[in-house]
Amino acid sequence: MNLIVQDLAVGYRGREIASGISLQAAAGDCLLICGLNGSGKTTLLRTLAGLLPPVAGSFRANGRVVMVPTRIPRVKGFTVSEFLRLATGAAPADAARAIEQAGLETLADRDISTLSDGQFQRACIATALCRRAAVILLDEPTAFLDYQAKEQILDLLPTLARDTGAAILFTSHDLDAARKIATSEYRLF
Repeated sequence: MNLIVQDLAVGYRGREIASGISLQAAAGDCLLICGLNGSGKTTLLRTLAGLLPPVAGSFRANGRVVMVPTRIPRVKGFTVSEFLRLATGAAPADAARAIEQAGLETLADRDISTLSDGQFQRACIATALCRRAAVILLDEPTAFLDYQAKEQILDLLPTLARDTGAAILFTSHDLDAARKIATSEYRLF
């Protein structure tokens, strides 16, 4: 298993938001985390990424856990290749591999400020690939994208999970589309 979560409680500033969270994610899984606004989806991901301490319970990852933030600023003057290398400290070969895995070959030398939102989201996901993550956490990866870009990102996730052996955990409010690609689902109440 790439990730095992046992009876985890998450929250922040001493306030518990969600508890009793137990789940597993294996290599190649795309696990959809769903729930109402305020149910703890983002807090769970931030806890699994090590950005917040658990309130109670435990989790164990078999390898590196990388969270891709929802909004990464686009700074003019950096190509996709440069963005990946600078954002992750990756060697050129690792950045090139991530570009290929994310389907960004034709955009590798383009300035990130000229990319569409969907293209830039692919580049952001590629940062986790550069880090050779065993677990990739994505908080609303299709938020703010048009319909075609949403479909492209959702089509990409199971391919990446299968091809890299990573477990991908992602949140979404677009449940119909997300359920089509998810290998399993965990619901927070």
